[in-house]
Amino acid sequence: MTIFTIQAAVEHIKPERAADAYAGLESLTYVRCKVTTSEGVSGCGVTGRFLSAEVAHLLNGGFAEAAKGLDPLDIEAVTLALAKKFNPRQSTGVFVSAMSALDLALWDIKGKLLNQPVAKLIGGARNAVPAYATVGLPAFTETELIHACTTALTAGFHGVKILVGAGRSITEDAQRIRAVRAAIDRASLMLDANCAYTVAEAKRLATLVADCDVAFFEEPVRGNDIASLAELRRAISIPLASGQMIQSPVWFRDALTTGALDILQPNAAFCGGLSAMLRILAMAEAHGIPVTGAGGYEAANLPAMAGHTHGGMLEVHGAHAALRTRFATHPDFREGSLHVADLPGLGFSLLD
Repeated sequence: MTIFTIQAAVEHIKPERAADAYAGLESLTYVRCKVTTSEGVSGCGVTGRFLSAEVAHLLNGGFAEAAKGLDPLDIEAVTLALAKKFNPRQSTGVFVSAMSALDLALWDIKGKLLNQPVAKLIGGARNAVPAYATVGLPAFTETELIHACTTALTAGFHGVKILVGAGRSITEDAQRIRAVRAAIDRASLMLDANCAYTVAEAKRLATLVADCDVAFFEEPVRGNDIASLAELRRAISIPLASGQMIQSPVWFRDALTTGALDILQPNAAFCGGLSAMLRILAMAEAHGIPVTGAGGYEAANLPAMAGHTHGGMLEVHGAHAALRTRFATHPDFREGSLHVADLPGLGFSLLD
């Protein structure tokens, strides 16, 4: 049995209210990848919106030609062959995004051929993973923001995340954080700046909300610069998290060895697939740093977070609500957790 075809397509999904309030159509652009073997077994993978047309072109062209005839179960060998041909200098960008989608599809095939959920093949550490909700989107009024957060908690999520640094002043964002904290009592509250701040700006916001019991401050500084993250971590008491769209394992290594983060956030849809994510989880475990999901695509990340002993919480992103309407099968959310489906493969599939 060999890889027969690789087919990729870019999809743009009309956003629902929550996504529209965040970033419009651009937050709901993704690449879907389907790999079919010579025996007709198929697997699916996904990656995110950045350079989506270029990613799909690479999957449909160079990857499809170079991978044809290779054994889909030899995931490491397929990765090595493609890297040698298309990425000999270990750059990131389009290549790693395409590999993320392809790697996920190959793991999906592996699970189907072995008739096991991928989470079990990885190790089967748990059958369900606690989830938190990113619902505090920038365009919401304070009233809408509070309503979104309290609704998510009522639905069973273990915490809520709100976005900051997206057009409002630091003082305004601090007020919104305080309003949410007052409304949700002791529930977990996270912040996400999407790399909006300088170190000084991030310090200022952290100081203003230091008494709000923030569980973590995600992507606080520009460019995810490791030296800046390390400086900020030494200066504030709020735990720092990052890594959701980082594509280089070296960045994760350096972030860990320099003590730049309290929480690591790899994402299989961006970092190179489940194969790369498992390496990052192992590094985090060795350094005693927890891992928490971010960046959406919770269905793609669930197998690693459930299967690996060092897996942690997963994010369910409000801006991805419309994306979930494109899934034919999807992990079940109940009692505050995403549950591993009793299905062979990744546990999700896309509508044609």
